[in-house]
Amino acid sequence: MNVSVGHIGKRHGEDSLNDRIFDVMEHIEYRRIVTPEDFEEIGDLRANAFDARVVYSKKLGNSAVDEMDRAKNAYVFGMYYDGTLVSTVRMHVVSRENPDSFSVRMFPNTMKPLIEQGMSFIDPTRFAIDEEVSHEIPGLPILTLRIPFMATVHFNANACLALVKEAHAPFYRRVFRSTQLAGPAKFDEFAVPLVLFAGARQYEKDICRRYPMFNSTAAERRMMFDKKVNAVPPLTILPTAKYVAKAA
Repeated sequence: MNVSVGHIGKRHGEDSLNDRIFDVMEHIEYRRIVTPEDFEEIGDLRANAFDARVVYSKKLGNSAVDEMDRAKNAYVFGMYYDGTLVSTVRMHVVSRENPDSFSVRMFPNTMKPLIEQGMSFIDPTRFAIDEEVSHEIPGLPILTLRIPFMATVHFNANACLALVKEAHAPFYRRVFRSTQLAGPAKFDEFAVPLVLFAGARQYEKDICRRYPMFNSTAAERRMMFDKKVNAVPPLTILPTAKYVAKAA
């Protein structure tokens, strides 16, 4: 379930949006979450963000981190602004070999036949942003969504999913050219109906042309997604979009 993104890019147009986000990107670091201390901080951010916006039917509290964060196909990331955690997203890499994810559980009749046909997906959920900070720093939602966009490229997935409330649908259609797969549907654990969207990988180049902040180098993607978590302490990874845009 994703939080406030619908306002992105409307105020000053795409060129101004790109400039502002590149400025913010100078202060951004990504980190894969693996330690208990980092998960505790992520859980606090999730609970504060979702409880404040009444996303779930019940307050998350201590249940903000669950068993799906530890799944073998799960990746949890934190995004840091000048060293302070400002957002987080969890992703599952969904395929025949690893067919479980949050969106698959919510919409099994839609997702399971696609997976059985051999399609693969990136399923980002538990997308949470520090609400107070987001009012002061532009572009935090889109810089967080850059993570699953990169994962879609890195894992060569067919599409990136978006399990969102209806109010956010125009954003996903506009930015990611997403199409609706299922919903709206009401679930007991959520306070609002949800819809399931998919942004196809085929639009990658067009999206990067319109929104250069989604560019990345292969080296950045490898550091994000290929790292053996138990080998060394978690890396902090600097975004490379600006350098790719300058080289283009």
